[in-house]
Amino acid sequence: MTAIRTVAAGLLLLLAGCGENQSSDTRILIGATTVTAPGAAPIEGSVIVVVGDKIRAVGLQKDVPIPQDSRRFDLAGKWVLPKDGGRLAPGEQANLVVHDHDASGTISREMTDGQWKP
Repeated sequence: MTAIRTVAAGLLLLLAGCGENQSSDTRILIGATTVTAPGAAPIEGSVIVVVGDKIRAVGLQKDVPIPQDSRRFDLAGKWVLPKDGGRLAPGEQANLVVHDHDASGTISREMTDGQWKP
């Protein structure tokens, strides 16, 4: 019984630590069609997790856990592409553009080093 309590306490501390690191610094981009690199197949209904200035995860909504303490941006109907021929992958700088309607549409938002540009 003591071993179970020790494991449970350790897990709670680990989860608490994760929440501290992600709280206000985590942005979740939900629902866009995302192209992760030039020539890559689009991911419809994607989730992109950005922590600080880096991408933590990119994938389908069903495959990417969404931290509860995060800022969420609904990008349904939009397209997300990497800036300047880069790529959107875990560990990469969060440099991306959001297009309206399709990959060649008007750019509606831009993120550089994890920060939205005006």
